[in-house]
Amino acid sequence: MVLDHKLAAGDIVVLDGAIGSEIERLGGKMDLAAWCGVANVTHPDTVRRVHEAYLEAGADVITANTFATCRHVLEAAGYGGETVAVNRRAVELAQEARDRVAPDRPVAIAGSMSNNVAWLPGTVAPDPAHLPSPERERANYREMAETLAEAGCDLLIMEMLQDVEHATRVMEAAVATGLPVWAGISTSRGADGEMTGWNQSEEEEDHRLPDGHEQPAPEPLRAIIDAICALGPTAVGIMHSSLPCTTPGLEILFERWSGPVMAYPEATGVDVVRREARGVDPVDFAEHCRGWVESGVQIIGGCCGTTIHHIRAMVDRLPERPGIRPAVVLQR
Repeated sequence: MVLDHKLAAGDIVVLDGAIGSEIERLGGKMDLAAWCGVANVTHPDTVRRVHEAYLEAGADVITANTFATCRHVLEAAGYGGETVAVNRRAVELAQEARDRVAPDRPVAIAGSMSNNVAWLPGTVAPDPAHLPSPERERANYREMAETLAEAGCDLLIMEMLQDVEHATRVMEAAVATGLPVWAGISTSRGADGEMTGWNQSEEEEDHRLPDGHEQPAPEPLRAIIDAICALGPTAVGIMHSSLPCTTPGLEILFERWSGPVMAYPEATGVDVVRREARGVDPVDFAEHCRGWVESGVQIIGGCCGTTIHHIRAMVDRLPERPGIRPAVVLQR
């Protein structure tokens, strides 16, 4: 309710930054198939510490470590039978962090849901042995959404939506809970200059793909936005996208969605010569975020590669309220 009032009043809502990559940076061991999904069990203190640090940096919303905890992902890591417990523990850790650090502040807890699947060990490519059927995928999303709602999440945040088919399945499960649903879409720029759903072959993950990996043809960003907006989200945004791709992605979103808009990009980049990831400076990150907020974005934070330092720098640079919705394209 507090978030609803802030958004209705035109105020800014500060989202946290990366969860998985921060857990790893602070010493949490990542699983080769489920990435940060099992850290709620193996490194709970680290998970809680990440939430606490973001709250201390000024976050209004902290995201439970559930991006990679759907049943078909945890099964590949040997935790399938503990799916409900792992998700409940993720929410508990976020609640514990809120109670420790911000007991007197109105902090919301978001349950993360995604179309993430188990990875081939050592890569970020899907493991064919653990890809669910459409029916199983829907059932697993329903289980997860209901678990997060029952555990006490204030809202559900859809992350890395990048096509219509799978995004629709996870969105339908989330909306059915009755909780507010924030939909985060990831985007890339195609070879022809058109914005599409996120294409890992063209982004920072290329150096972590196996030889011979074939990426499905990306869909137009406009089609993905229209399909998601038709399902009844509370807010829609561009997330886990590079800084250069986030701006044109937001331009298209502003054209097609009249509700609250969010942005939380990744803070990684690619050295195309060395074929390795490189970071984005917190000050540069903060300047981009301020520009987006001045152009009308209300919910702002960070994704993979953003650290506590990025969010602190961002909070220090934010204006008090977003600007008026632009009638022209955003400034790059």
